[in-house]
Amino acid sequence: MFTLPFQIPEAPHKIKLKDSIFSIGSCFSDNIGDKLTAHKFDVVTNPLGILYNPFSIFKNLRLLLSEGLDPDNFIEAGGVYFHWDTHSAISGTGLDSFKALLETRSLTSRQSLTSANWLIITLGTIYVYKHLESGKIVANCHKIPQRHFEKLSLSQAEIEEDFFQTMELIRTINPDIKVILTVSPVRHIRDGLIENNVSKATLLQTVNNIVKKDPNTYYFPAYEILIDELRDYRFYKEDMIHPTDQAIHYIWERFIGACLDTDAIGFISEWTKVKKSLEHRPFHPDTSEHQRFLRSTLKKLEGLSRRVDVSGEMEQIKNQLTQ
Repeated sequence: MFTLPFQIPEAPHKIKLKDSIFSIGSCFSDNIGDKLTAHKFDVVTNPLGILYNPFSIFKNLRLLLSEGLDPDNFIEAGGVYFHWDTHSAISGTGLDSFKALLETRSLTSRQSLTSANWLIITLGTIYVYKHLESGKIVANCHKIPQRHFEKLSLSQAEIEEDFFQTMELIRTINPDIKVILTVSPVRHIRDGLIENNVSKATLLQTVNNIVKKDPNTYYFPAYEILIDELRDYRFYKEDMIHPTDQAIHYIWERFIGACLDTDAIGFISEWTKVKKSLEHRPFHPDTSEHQRFLRSTLKKLEGLSRRVDVSGEMEQIKNQLTQ
């Protein structure tokens, strides 16, 4: 026995195959969003890039549904344009094209949020950075020297109040949306290990308070699964901070069991088998044996096409058929 298994309380409401999902926040929101997308769920994931602190996450959610991103928060550094409220991966070498990119992503986000059945939020850290010149808290420092910022920490009360204010706005537009909260298990070692533990403890206590007050919010323990259940550095990449693909897959399996309904779980099992068939690369694609394999896979896809969009995969198979 190399793990410390524990019972995860099942979500009171379950994600269905046809549900739409908006995922935002730290690295786990990308991990789970990518997994859901790969398994044919309707997901929008971090359209403004990874966001680590609750202030920026909740601020962006509110702005996306109201006046839009702050037009005064564009900056230029080293010939590249950034925005204080987005990740550095969302940037551009031309200001007009970068603004157009953000407008497109903001529109996609707004459309998704107003119709989503689920909002997945992953909180990463309580530490935020205030830009001294503008006095604004930023989502990312974009490698601007640290002397230009003041480091601050958010309190439980501030995060909790921010969450409920944000959800009040979202639910005036989308009253039936349900929330899955997670805390990222990735350590922010630049803050220091002690400071990281203080940060995670604050986030965990805050999430615990929120879930007690909001019956439509569920906590999925991604943090506890990696830190306590797996608890071994073989589940971490070489930086000893980020989880390996094996660990992410394990957390995904636990997520499926806790958060998805029976029908969605059954579909994932079926789709996983078909997906492996699609990834098969034969040495001799023109043999009759492989052509039979392709026709069998196409038939399975035709059966799935009544439930999800597999037109791209079907076209892929048809292009390989020679008989």
